[in-house]
Amino acid sequence: METRDEKPYDHFPDETLLEILVKLPAKSIFRFKCVSKNWLSLISEPSFFTRYINSRYDSPPFSLVFQCSNTARAHFFISTEKNTLKYLTSLHDQIPPLKIESTNNDLILYRSENSHQPVYFLANPFTKQFVSLPMHSTRRSSGPTGLISNVEDGITSYNVVRVIIKSSLNLEIFSSERGEWMNFKAVINNCTSKVEFDARPCVVFRGVLHWICNKMTALLTYDPRSKNYGFCRFISVPNGAYHMNGKNAVLGVSGGKLCYFEMNGISVQDYNLPAWKLWVMKDYERGEWSLDRESGERKIDSFGFLCNLLSSYSPLFPVAFHPWNSDVVYFWHEGYILNFSIKTGWFDEDVFSTFCMLSAWENFPLLMPLCSSKI
Repeated sequence: METRDEKPYDHFPDETLLEILVKLPAKSIFRFKCVSKNWLSLISEPSFFTRYINSRYDSPPFSLVFQCSNTARAHFFISTEKNTLKYLTSLHDQIPPLKIESTNNDLILYRSENSHQPVYFLANPFTKQFVSLPMHSTRRSSGPTGLISNVEDGITSYNVVRVIIKSSLNLEIFSSERGEWMNFKAVINNCTSKVEFDARPCVVFRGVLHWICNKMTALLTYDPRSKNYGFCRFISVPNGAYHMNGKNAVLGVSGGKLCYFEMNGISVQDYNLPAWKLWVMKDYERGEWSLDRESGERKIDSFGFLCNLLSSYSPLFPVAFHPWNSDVVYFWHEGYILNFSIKTGWFDEDVFSTFCMLSAWENFPLLMPLCSSKI
């Protein structure tokens, strides 16, 4: 017999409840996490998110945020959520100039360039929250920055990591749980050369930060959760060709896998699409990659808008992976974002116009999780 505080759904077995929840739209999942502590706990589990993704034909909402690397004012967004696109645009209009430093899940780390000492802000475009971080403790020259966030039992925690470059590498870390910055000297294993960071955003995989360095031949990794404070690790990248500061290749996470896509060129020459390779991390602990797919040159032998567009000698850059569908790689070409299929080895006819011809873009994935981050 039910008590006054009990509801009929409190008696559902967890497995039955999970089977129901994975069939619901993402927006319903957001609402239902407020039903009870048990529902919140089930939805917040990483295993539920994986199960939800695998059970659906359509991927959860996500955005790809593009930022011109030459100026902090130029941004555009490809999004499955119109509210996200609107909010991000208005945010930049209100507090210019903001530069995106890193993203993770549904959070964006911004840096204000109005002062000599950078000021960091954290924003969630889905919940429309915006907070500033305490001032960090050093003015020394900073290198790349990374952000890692996590939601557990409805509580959001995050870490911001700055790489400080001087005579040696140091790490400056802000933890939301401590509410302060801490400094550590970076200890790098199997390091045989000087670390030179590429102008690429940080990639987060398995809760670990990955910075691309040494002309896209290596990854410098750091796990803020590790008890070995300051301990970093090198992982090699299967870089076979390097063109225009590595713009012929892209590293990212797709379908839960760490992926590396590389083209043997940066443009279509004599109606031939360059050869390409897709590598997937096979053994993360050992840093071993596996060649997943490859293709030789492909002749453009058909007609139409897309083929005419590709027939020019303008740069053709891979810029991002689809966060859920590892079959899709996004390319930039003459102000358009093109959708490339690994299975077919060719581009979809649907193209997205950016209305911007600049090619110096950084891109950041922005995901809409089933349990949003409250900051």
